[in-house]
Amino acid sequence: MNTMSCAGIRFFKLPAVLLSLVLISGCGGVALKDSFNGLSQTYADLSNEQMLMNLARRANSHSTYFMQMSSINSSFSFGATMGGTFTDSRTIGAVVANVLTKAFSFVGTIGLSATESPNFSFTPLSGDVFAKSLFSPIDTKIFFEQLKQGVPVDQLMRILLVSVSLEYPTGKKMVLSNVPDKMRPQNFRNFLRLAALTRQLQLNQALNIAVVNNENILEIPPEAKNLLLKLYRDPKYSFWQDSMSNLNINDGIPKVSFVMRPFSAILGAVGGAQGRFDQWLQAGGKLTDVPDFERKPILTMIWGEHDKLTPAVAEVDYLGATYKIADLDNEEHSTWNRDSFRILTDLFTIISIDPKQLPMQQLIKVF
Repeated sequence: MNTMSCAGIRFFKLPAVLLSLVLISGCGGVALKDSFNGLSQTYADLSNEQMLMNLARRANSHSTYFMQMSSINSSFSFGATMGGTFTDSRTIGAVVANVLTKAFSFVGTIGLSATESPNFSFTPLSGDVFAKSLFSPIDTKIFFEQLKQGVPVDQLMRILLVSVSLEYPTGKKMVLSNVPDKMRPQNFRNFLRLAALTRQLQLNQALNIAVVNNENILEIPPEAKNLLLKLYRDPKYSFWQDSMSNLNINDGIPKVSFVMRPFSAILGAVGGAQGRFDQWLQAGGKLTDVPDFERKPILTMIWGEHDKLTPAVAEVDYLGATYKIADLDNEEHSTWNRDSFRILTDLFTIISIDPKQLPMQQLIKVF
């Protein structure tokens, strides 16, 4: 009878071992998936917070600092424990003498464990290579590539450009600066008007990208003449006001030249946009003088206590103030701020360098 008991134990042990192997395999897949999703989300959150922190620094006229994650390595250890209890009982029947009833049972337990050991390497971005990326003007190709992807042209102009130069076939010429200058409030107002007019052309599919002498240029097709006439008659689109004599359709289509900002200047302009926009208004800028969709800074980061906002993309505290990337949660369903922030992060991805180009001693590893 004891032999039967041991056989019973062996009979239950083999399926338990096989089951534990199957469960460990499944546990590995779940652990890997959870780790990947968790690390991916954490990396995204940290990247957004770093960008927002640098914008907050520039809003306070402080320097920016960037770190880039160069590698993430993670190892897993899986284990399993098995246990069990075996009971054996004999009962002599009460009705029929000498009849022996045998009963036995086996209760098994399996314990699984997974241990993750991640380590991270961060690279402080500095030196000649990064400085060149940070302080060199953004290539105009980036402007046109973003435009081809459907990014609103007015947002691109307000983020990427220092100024716009327009030269007309009749000899008229003007330069509009993308700076809310307190000393020249009309010039920035006219830049906003030009950005708004260009956006209207884009919405009406009347803003094309042409290649002339291997360079991209903005082109307005002849069939857009009536739309252009309509916009010219609206004072809110009169971007030439106070800058040159009255402009009309007979002056022709101008040659447009851009002066591009470097990424460092973009951070300064966008980070300080909210404060400088308020100063521009106080210096004589009038929101009623520009189309309604341009009556805001390119990025708003500080909000009122009672503002009802969409869920924040990122949020940081700096010098006692809370900075958030969000939009007003109202009937307009605007994504203006989140889109501006996304354009910034896309630009940073483009100018970021390969960490392999940096000296190895600059790597910071965290285990």
